[in-house]
Amino acid sequence: LGADAVMHATTKALAGHSDVIGGAICVSDASVAQQLRDDRTALGSTPGSLEVWLLMRSLRTLHMRVQQQSRTAAELVEWLQQAVESEAKNCPHPLKGLVAKVHHASLPSCPGHSIAKLQMPGGYGGCFALELSTEAAARALPKALTLFRDATSLGGVESLIEWRRKYDNAVSPLLLRVSVGLEDADHLRADLQRGILQVSTESHSS
Repeated sequence: LGADAVMHATTKALAGHSDVIGGAICVSDASVAQQLRDDRTALGSTPGSLEVWLLMRSLRTLHMRVQQQSRTAAELVEWLQQAVESEAKNCPHPLKGLVAKVHHASLPSCPGHSIAKLQMPGGYGGCFALELSTEAAARALPKALTLFRDATSLGGVESLIEWRRKYDNAVSPLLLRVSVGLEDADHLRADLQRGILQVSTESHSS
């Protein structure tokens, strides 16, 4: 892509099992790489041997994990987007009227879709966001789910969800961030459907 340097949080998808804390910088210039190595030697900022071993273990399955997570995320996104469009098209959907928006690079409506299509031929990633119809439902959903854990991270083998307004007042109170793991797509869809129906009913009755 022409980048001079790329920084990775090895904590996320590269390690992929929520058991490593670390980072890596990849550079295109050999002299810059050597300078970074010299700085690391002088400062002592080297990763521990256990973290390196865990990361090497995880890199062996990186391509399979990311592809599967991307496929599952795309399936869930398509299904949730159908719920959004069911209002305008007057089509049946179990979540009709309960999902306001879905954000993922796989959707043609996403501002970055055309670029992502060129840069991400193997899949559009395992993270997406959705907005529910009410703040009360969005706030309650993470605790109502069984397979998704209420946590702030991404790229791991377990599926996570968080109500982002809890940490950032600039984010819409309707928005939830989802990181898809390696669970079965049908199971995750069923969990989301049950949870969204539950919290939406509770929010309307309160």
